[in-house]
Amino acid sequence: MDYDVLVPGNYFCDVIFTGMPSFPELGTEIWCQDLHVVPGGMLNTVVAMKRLGLRVGWAGALGGDFFSRFIREWAMEEGLCLDLVSQADAPLRRVTVALPLHSERAFVSFVDPAPDPVELAQRHLKEQRIRHLHFSGLVVDGRLPDLLRECKAGAVEVSMDCQHREQTLEDPLLREILGLLDLFMPNAVEARRLTGRADVDGAARDLRGFVPTLVIKEGERGARCWRGENCYHAPALPVTVADTTGAGDVFNAAFIAAHLAGADPLVCLQHGTVAGSLSTQMAGGANSAPDPAALQKALVLHRELFVASPGRAISQNSDEFVDRP
Repeated sequence: MDYDVLVPGNYFCDVIFTGMPSFPELGTEIWCQDLHVVPGGMLNTVVAMKRLGLRVGWAGALGGDFFSRFIREWAMEEGLCLDLVSQADAPLRRVTVALPLHSERAFVSFVDPAPDPVELAQRHLKEQRIRHLHFSGLVVDGRLPDLLRECKAGAVEVSMDCQHREQTLEDPLLREILGLLDLFMPNAVEARRLTGRADVDGAARDLRGFVPTLVIKEGERGARCWRGENCYHAPALPVTVADTTGAGDVFNAAFIAAHLAGADPLVCLQHGTVAGSLSTQMAGGANSAPDPAALQKALVLHRELFVASPGRAISQNSDEFVDRP
């Protein structure tokens, strides 16, 4: 089967407590306003891509436990392709409790041993025809450079999100992997952590030397994309935020979908920030990812926002913004 995008990785089941008045202290109990159990992790991206019309292959596994059964049932109702998802005999529990508060969140997670995303990618790249390979987190693995070179030889684009990682640019393997990507998509906190920089602009200067297209997601400030000598910006929508969990994953999906449709970086950013913003109005990114109609409706409704912030371009050697041609 042909796929627009292959996403190797393992599910998470997100348990999200919303409407907390504060974080609980040891020895105390607080009450939240609502509770949601939704697919999470890389499934946020898979679901958002599928809703936007991409043929997406999720390469992963499910077990015989309650959480795996919940995910399988939800995925089937969503219409996800499960042809590349194996069934394990043992439990495969992957659970995150999310505690959103004041537009940020904290997590507590548990995982059983699961299939290796690099092995999943290696296997299915040989068996399937795909246009784009997306990793939902930064993979620093000695097998990856050869895999990425195989992708380049086969004209398969590769993108990678970041997530929380301990490695920094001091790691030569990390630098080699970044240099073989087509698109790297960290958020602002992750970009600063990777580079050791105190500000996003400094982090971007370090990272854009490795990867041809760099995207940094900045939450309510929107997102920026660096390609060649230019930097583009798109604002986030002024929405009432219920939960930011998975918003970056939904952004990734919409950006990649627009990119594969041939859009320029500014349009890709606008699609990403709109989709990511819309996803924050409900609990869970997968639960609230928009379809094409909802995305286009929001783009039209908020057209004046993008006209007022039309996207800017800067020289790679300058920190001064100039009007984009």
